[in-house]
Amino acid sequence: MSGSEKFSVVSGGASPLPANWRSLLAVLPEDLRDAYEERAALIEYDGDEKRKTAERRAFECVTQGNEAAQQAFAAYLARTEAAGLLHKDKRRSRPH
Repeated sequence: MSGSEKFSVVSGGASPLPANWRSLLAVLPEDLRDAYEERAALIEYDGDEKRKTAERRAFECVTQGNEAAQQAFAAYLARTEAAGLLHKDKRRSRPH
């Protein structure tokens, strides 16, 4: 996924989350991380869901259509891609 592509999820798990969705939590603004934690707890305890399911659903709820989350994900993806490109360039420039 390039930095210009938009990260998207569909509530209810209709669209699978990326494998690294948990690492994306770290790039969310603090208020969205707090909302995620609260939502996950509510889904788990009040909704009687397993913890992993509650966390996935909370992530979907908090990030779906949220512009701040989209901006954070785009910036993270751009940094990740740039770091990957730099890493590849360093391997190419190594003397044999």
